[in-house]
Amino acid sequence: MKRLETLLVWSLVLCIILLFLTLGDFLSLHNIKQDYVSTDILADLQVKLSKELPEWTSTKAEWFVANVSFFLKSVFTIFAIITLSKSVRKLKSVSKEQPDSSL
Repeated sequence: MKRLETLLVWSLVLCIILLFLTLGDFLSLHNIKQDYVSTDILADLQVKLSKELPEWTSTKAEWFVANVSFFLKSVFTIFAIITLSKSVRKLKSVSKEQPDSSL
């Protein structure tokens, strides 16, 4: 039971981290919306530039944050699914042993 409690605490901590990652996604994607300029799209539209675009228009840091966030959210969600399924099984086994107990 102690192991289950530890897993549940870690799940709670990871859910809080997921909340902050979601906030980071919003901020990154908002900045990408404001600053990103695709040179490929400009070329497809046959837009001629008088000079090179500034480096910040590629929003590399924002795309990095979005990609890392996606990976971490996937890993954390899988961990939470495993933890919750173990919790449900444990609670079912405890309730079978003690049918009169209320949760």
